[in-house]
Amino acid sequence: METVTALVAAGAAFGLSYLIGRSLTASFLLVALGGLLSGAGFAILFFVSTVTVGHFVPQLFEPWLLGVHFIALMAVAPLGGAVIAALTHRHIERVDAARLPF
Repeated sequence: METVTALVAAGAAFGLSYLIGRSLTASFLLVALGGLLSGAGFAILFFVSTVTVGHFVPQLFEPWLLGVHFIALMAVAPLGGAVIAALTHRHIERVDAARLPF
């Protein structure tokens, strides 16, 4: 159960990072920072929501695995989010530059 919720949180963080990279027309560094914050935010949201649900429904989550998945998400999701947002932004800039007539 912990693995499924961690994968959902990572997928949501990466999806939001893709949207940030695609829609934000700011600098490359600002887009990467948005992806980083997206990954960290979803990792924290994962931890808070699973602890809350685990408090109200005992024996649903294994506390040790919850901690392991949270540590893994805090390491992977911000870095992955920043990379996804930055690469998406770079790709969109190149596509837009290729459309210019000069």
